[in-house]
Amino acid sequence: MLLAACTNSDKKQNLSNAERVFRIEKQQFFGAKTSVIDFYTKGDFKTVWQDSINRSELISAIIDSQYDGVYIEKYPVKKLIKAHKNYNLLSPYEVKSVDLEFSDVFFKIANQLSSGKVNPKKLYGDWEPYIADVDFVALLQKSLEEKALYKNLEDTKPKGRLYAMYKKAFEKYVPMTSVKDTVTSKGYMQKKVWVNFERTKWLQPNLGENYVWINLPEYQLQVVQNDEIIKTHKVIIGKNSRKTPILSSAFNGIIINPKWTVPPTILKNDLVPKASANRGYFASNRLTIFDKKTGKEVSPDNWNPANYGSYRYVQKTGRLNSLGQIKFDFPNKHMVYLHDTNNRSRFVESNRALSSGCVRVEYPFDLAETILGLEGIEMKRDKIDTLVVKEVTKNIKLNKKVNVHQVYLTAVIDSTNNIHILNDVYSLDSKLYKRLIQ
Repeated sequence: MLLAACTNSDKKQNLSNAERVFRIEKQQFFGAKTSVIDFYTKGDFKTVWQDSINRSELISAIIDSQYDGVYIEKYPVKKLIKAHKNYNLLSPYEVKSVDLEFSDVFFKIANQLSSGKVNPKKLYGDWEPYIADVDFVALLQKSLEEKALYKNLEDTKPKGRLYAMYKKAFEKYVPMTSVKDTVTSKGYMQKKVWVNFERTKWLQPNLGENYVWINLPEYQLQVVQNDEIIKTHKVIIGKNSRKTPILSSAFNGIIINPKWTVPPTILKNDLVPKASANRGYFASNRLTIFDKKTGKEVSPDNWNPANYGSYRYVQKTGRLNSLGQIKFDFPNKHMVYLHDTNNRSRFVESNRALSSGCVRVEYPFDLAETILGLEGIEMKRDKIDTLVVKEVTKNIKLNKKVNVHQVYLTAVIDSTNNIHILNDVYSLDSKLYKRLIQ
């Protein structure tokens, strides 16, 4: 092996691939990503792309990734192909530069195939994506040793049924004639399928045996058992100024006749200004004030709006409670849940982005009956109805056997592979599309 410290002046040498191994100088790592530096640190900074099979497989994987929603125009494909073909004519310095580029591109494409190009948490904030746990440094080393770049990159792709459906739909638009075309019907459809295909990469591949699927733009909740939809309910979602977050979790409790503690956003934006103007707001909304430190009840007359954060505001149970008469809990960072409503007339409206962030469900007691059945909990409907009438609070603990997925898909593919375009209620599609073509 030839280990040399070379510069731009290095002359081209006719060496076999096995001999074309060099140690890369530290200055050549300037601006390199952490994954690239980690990989070469573990390999004593030696070049690794001397085998033509590995280079060829990576290039093929990048070209074929266009069928997985990758905009390959943003990858240096032509440059890699040229370096690959002329590899034996490259100087030692050029070999080292090319080596770094191949590795950098591997990490970039592997990440994009695994979890998508865009991190929705950074783009939107209120989106909790599934990120595949892959050691890409180890994967590259393994792939090079086994000469299995193409196969191993293929294995990083999501395995969910939804991903496969959207990939099939997206393949109709590859190769893409113009990513700027959003005016023609074909261009518009391409854009819609592409952004939603990207979103399938943010979902965990295993949705669960039993789960509740809430597609926000569809204003609809579906209960799925063994891949079959067994129940469908209308829902009301968060308004544009208080968007319902995108997340996955599992139900851990059902509360009949819940009390409602006013959450921070509603407290700051609604309660404080309205109650400051009229202390009768507390009585008319059946709210009781409690001091957080002592736990004692505070009279509205003694309430200090300047120090509103030192109190808890709890609404009494019953039909007029903001949560209605039943609530479905699931752990999440956003303090949201699924619940009944004290205004059930609004489910007839076509635009149902009306809540303050939580999801309201139509016929919630039917849903409770279904979830309890999937949990294997025996509780007769007449017992639940009795508790409701008597306004008795009952906490039913669940064992997280039913998952919940709050998703955002504006292009829905039905069982016959037809694509239905929905209203982009939160105006999220264009922002994502711009990132996909950057």
